[in-house]
Amino acid sequence: MQKLLLLLFLLFFHLTLFARSDVEAINQSLQSLQSEESLLDTAVLDNTLDRYRGTISPLYKRYRVTTEEYERIEAKFTDAGIPPFFALIPYAESKFNPNSHGYGTAGLWQFTKQSARNFGLSVTKENDGRLDIDRSTDAAIRFIKYLKKEFGSWYLADFAYAMGEGTLRRMIQRNGSEKMSVLLKDPHFPSGTKAHFAKTLLLDAKIHYSKEDDE
Repeated sequence: MQKLLLLLFLLFFHLTLFARSDVEAINQSLQSLQSEESLLDTAVLDNTLDRYRGTISPLYKRYRVTTEEYERIEAKFTDAGIPPFFALIPYAESKFNPNSHGYGTAGLWQFTKQSARNFGLSVTKENDGRLDIDRSTDAAIRFIKYLKKEFGSWYLADFAYAMGEGTLRRMIQRNGSEKMSVLLKDPHFPSGTKAHFAKTLLLDAKIHYSKEDDE
């Protein structure tokens, strides 16, 4: 009886943060990433998503004006057998600006020079492949497929993409678990990776799984 009451309370708590339709869409996105846990199982994820919920409206507006370019990228990911979640990474990383420059990173996918070269891009002053939509996307696909092979699930591949392979391996070893609910509670989980994952997940849920029409 106590367990049932606790589950009902948790369900009510989640639905106060997200409407039922939003929860269903988010859970579908999580399933596409091979997560065995739902939003109901991961209160820390619920809180993280709520923190970044306000950032989705401007990112969605950006998506609406870049739909043609995005669909070209999504087609590449579909052909590669990668969930559409990953095609949305550029919105979280660079606001879908192919000329974006960060701290040592550049392009839609915000590759470092070394990561770009590791996955087949030329990076010189005269020819920076990170700034080319198609070539950088092909490199991102190679990188993400490599990470999936290394870590075994799509959500871990995304964590590794954002925080780095070494950081994720140490975190898994330290916690003795690959569960999302465990890793997200780690005080050393990078805040930038949380932002990256939350924004991409919310956008994926809205674009690919939501039943509501916001047009």
